[in-house]
Amino acid sequence: MHDNQVTQRVAKYFTLAEANAMLPLIKSIAADIGAIFRSVTGRRSDLHRLLRRGSRSAGSQYDDEMAESRADLQEEYERIWQFREELESLGVLLRQPEAGLIEFPTLMFGQEAFLCWQLGDEQIQHWRPADSSASNRQPLPSLENAN
Repeated sequence: MHDNQVTQRVAKYFTLAEANAMLPLIKSIAADIGAIFRSVTGRRSDLHRLLRRGSRSAGSQYDDEMAESRADLQEEYERIWQFREELESLGVLLRQPEAGLIEFPTLMFGQEAFLCWQLGDEQIQHWRPADSSASNRQPLPSLENAN
């Protein structure tokens, strides 16, 4: 997947120092997203359990539980979308919400690339070329000649 369109839309390239300086805020948002994903996983399990149980026992209580579970799940997805929009307004991209993978558009060796940070990392230690997938993170090289 090529991300040139995404980086052109963002139109902000971060240096490593700028990206690392944003991490306190990014960490907070990523932690919130992670908590929501755990909640979504639980709610989806509850919904599947209700669906299985519903084939055996129908009625208004079942319908009410289903409606409530679906509404709760939709609310959680909307919260994740709001966090994604907040990150994008900061110029960064949410790549893998479940893992807390965030990317900062940058230039490396004169080419578009991404500085990669994941929830649990103290600082940015990885990058990837814009024309590779998010799973192709590489350790940062010496940055003397990178920008």
